[in-house]
Amino acid sequence: MASGYVYILTNVSLPGMIKVGRTLRDSRSRARELFTTGLPTPFQVAFEIFSDEYEKLEADFHQELHDFRISTKREFFKYPLDKAIGLLQRLNSPPVSQESVFQAEDIFESLKQKYPGYLKPDIVAVRIVQPQSRVWLEITQEEELAGYLKNQTITRTDLGFISDDVCGNNLFCPEDDVRENARKFVEDFSPYSIKITTDLFHDSAWEEIKEIDEKFNLHK
Repeated sequence: MASGYVYILTNVSLPGMIKVGRTLRDSRSRARELFTTGLPTPFQVAFEIFSDEYEKLEADFHQELHDFRISTKREFFKYPLDKAIGLLQRLNSPPVSQESVFQAEDIFESLKQKYPGYLKPDIVAVRIVQPQSRVWLEITQEEELAGYLKNQTITRTDLGFISDDVCGNNLFCPEDDVRENARKFVEDFSPYSIKITTDLFHDSAWEEIKEIDEKFNLHK
């Protein structure tokens, strides 16, 4: 059996379309390679999943969505992203070994839309990553060096220390679907909480968040 990643890519220049493929390497490296193929905007890894039989998983997925495929020579499909993620999870369940469980969902675009101007400018990707028994926030930052060279830093923070304000339970649970934890981070986690627990926002955003927090006594 060959182990690897099956990924779902999106691109704002291709609305309503997804690209589904496989790789033995990091899915984001594959997405960056595809950016050189003539499209004006880069691909984003919307979702990826680790599989003990990644070639079979990709083939099964392509077969399921055969009628939605744009071309038999390309891995593009006209299909809703949320349904594609659900299908990929079902086709991969249960994994051959529990230790191989790994799923990740991109929340970068959602955070940019919700908090315009708040994210640090060198951040190029934000994901909720779930290996076995963990929920991580993964932040990728890039620093441009001479010419085309870039220095990339990937930071992962275990979100297990964050509790629900009401019940005191873990807000981000590894037992929950990765999509649910991604939704909670974007929709339910306050900007104040994001700032004091992560390195997503720059200092000017922090001043604005504190001003709003003090004005409405949100944490008094």
